Amino acid sequence: MQLFLAILHREELLDEVLSTLVELEAPDAVVVESRSGLELLERDLPIFAGLRSLIPSGIDFSSLVVCVIEDDRLAGEALEAVSRLEDGQRGESDGLNTVMLVPVSAVHHF
Repeated sequence: MQLFLAILHREELLDEVLSTLVELEAPDAVVVESRSGLELLERDLPIFAGLRSLIPSGIDFSSLVVCVIEDDRLAGEALEAVSRLEDGQRGESDGLNTVMLVPVSAVHHF
């Protein structure tokens, strides 16, 4: 069992990631809209305004896609399929998006 996490900074990838998960029989994804921690520091604490240079420019969209995938084989396929999405968009990756799998030992529904 794996926890699938995708950090997306390209809005056009969100629908494709969700579609890919549904196709791989992992339809229970949760999407969390997010902002960079450095962006929040800069906005809320002006003393950190100098950190702006550390935030990649042009990022105005961030989402975190979270999904538990019970079948390890399907989780690997999801990782590979989503990794290829960015390459297909532009011919090569710009390195702004991240996808990962984290082993899960137990899940409790309540």
